[in-house]
Amino acid sequence: MEADGGDKDKGLECYGLVYPENCDSYHGPHSIDCLITIWEEVGCEHKGYRFPNNLTIPDCESMKNSNLTAIRDNMEGVKSAADDGNDDHQLNCYGLVFPDNCDSMRTTQCGMPYHYLEIKRLFGEGTKAPVKLVKNETEALDLLNVEAARENMEGVKSSADDGNDDHQLNCYGLSEF
Repeated sequence: MEADGGDKDKGLECYGLVYPENCDSYHGPHSIDCLITIWEEVGCEHKGYRFPNNLTIPDCESMKNSNLTAIRDNMEGVKSAADDGNDDHQLNCYGLVFPDNCDSMRTTQCGMPYHYLEIKRLFGEGTKAPVKLVKNETEALDLLNVEAARENMEGVKSSADDGNDDHQLNCYGLSEF
């Protein structure tokens, strides 16, 4: 009863887990904040299609009324399937499908900069083409996930197209004007 009343120590004794932040019971009903906390702990992104705020009302209610173990198992299953290459679950967890040569959100796994250089027409002649970067610049790129790499490169291209001379050099290897 104490565990179900929100006592985190008793929750650990009774259910074998510490209630995540924003979660007050094992069985629920849980708040949307509790579901979001678990989603974030699992490692999925807010842009994911199954982010708790993106769920349909019936799906959200079902999740809110599940026990914490079932919720975590469900969310970890989505992330695991996404990381194993399942396109649907990549959308569910991350809000995007990894490019064909990627099997992870990590740039080091798939040469992300090359993929987005090609897609966004950031030419290899640019001073910031991956093959022209020095070690500390490639290490910085390796720390980015797919979404951050894409946003970074889209920003460089957009700025170049808007006339930024430095970004035109970075992107195209020349100043257009």
